[in-house]
Amino acid sequence: MRLFHSTHSTCSQKVRLCLAEKGLTWESVHLNLRQFDQVRPDFLAINPAGLVPVLEDLGVVLTESRIINEYLEDAYPQVGMLPTNAAERARVRILTRHIDGVISEAVKLPSFAKNIQPSLQNDDRAAVLSKIERIPDPAIQSRWRLAATGGIQAVHVEEAMTTLKKWLDELEETLTHHEWLSGECVGLADVDAIPFVQRILRIDMGADVQAHPRVNAWFERYAQRPAFLAAMPALGSESQVPVIS
Repeated sequence: MRLFHSTHSTCSQKVRLCLAEKGLTWESVHLNLRQFDQVRPDFLAINPAGLVPVLEDLGVVLTESRIINEYLEDAYPQVGMLPTNAAERARVRILTRHIDGVISEAVKLPSFAKNIQPSLQNDDRAAVLSKIERIPDPAIQSRWRLAATGGIQAVHVEEAMTTLKKWLDELEETLTHHEWLSGECVGLADVDAIPFVQRILRIDMGADVQAHPRVNAWFERYAQRPAFLAAMPALGSESQVPVIS
């Protein structure tokens, strides 16, 4: 089993958490997204979209973090990550789909403004823009170009912040009825959500998390688990060269 991933990619973190919770061993192929490893020809041959994570397992090549985690649940059910009740399984899938389709997108621009835009200002702009032109997806390419030219302003992230605050309200409500987002045990909803709550904390929205006591307690409880310690980068490491083994 090989995982193509990046340390600070939230979607990579989702998969690493799932692998850790299931106790699976895997070979790490790390991509430095700030150095544009994702548009190297050898990686584009594996995933033409130029996105991490990618999982290779027993001849199967999978992209999209939610699909990868569902595959791991089906292929390696020894440690179950979904409730046994059909209705609860559906509830978890609704939650993970929302993370995949809405929250993952909402967190990107604030993350770029906080972590990517400042670092790109120290690089040769022409060289960076040349690499950005090789990004296959026009929307992703546009976001990188905006960051490379210092164009992300506070007004651009306001809508995203509103979406993230609303999501915290939704998580708080879910946690009034369940010990974990997935139910009575840690599961796919938790490993999918944890990276995005951590990212919210790291884009200066800590007060918003603290304003949701159940979310805050859930996050702190999960952060003590071995899977979190194995799969998630250390606080403050965003400015360091991203390497994980």
